[in-house]
Amino acid sequence: MKKRDYKTQTDVDAIANRLLQEAGGDLDQVYGNAVATALGMPKGNQSVYDKVEDWKTRMEAQGIRHVRQAPDGLRDELERQLRAGVEDMVYVALGLTGKTIDEERQRSDQTEALLRKEIALLESKLVSEREARALADGKVETLAQDLAGSARNIAAEQERADLAEARLDELRNQHDALLGRLGVASVQGEVVRETAATEEAEDYPIDMSRYDYDE
Repeated sequence: MKKRDYKTQTDVDAIANRLLQEAGGDLDQVYGNAVATALGMPKGNQSVYDKVEDWKTRMEAQGIRHVRQAPDGLRDELERQLRAGVEDMVYVALGLTGKTIDEERQRSDQTEALLRKEIALLESKLVSEREARALADGKVETLAQDLAGSARNIAAEQERADLAEARLDELRNQHDALLGRLGVASVQGEVVRETAATEEAEDYPIDMSRYDYDE
């Protein structure tokens, strides 16, 4: 390593602090190559990287990652109090901390109010959906009852139709039987009449001698 590339921890800390301020307290924006470039080095080396990591470890121990979570204006308020020459820094710190807590509590109350409003709205929607579902279930039940009634009516009509068909078949059978009996009686009557005529003819023979025949 060239002598001009060697940087002390103090050199690295000074540049890292400056870069951190320029980055608005974002610790991730401060890294080895950025520090090396700011130090005038063509590129970083392991020595610089190690010193930057050491600086980051100390910054994290001081809570630097939480700085960005501080409310807007807190830094300005703190700097104003310090410039005012307040001697008791404990009271300054306590006052600013209390102010921060109050602001956070107000934001928390606002958030809670919004959440309560959202919950009430969701509960109202849930009640409406339940009522709509109950109404739909009632309509479905009514429709099911109507369908069941229609099915019973159809079954009754089918039963009556079956009975009528059976009665019609019975009447047809009776009609066919009657026609059958009438047909047999008619034939028998014709035979009786023919037999009687034949017997009558035999009882009264015709005298053929009364008729003259030309020879």
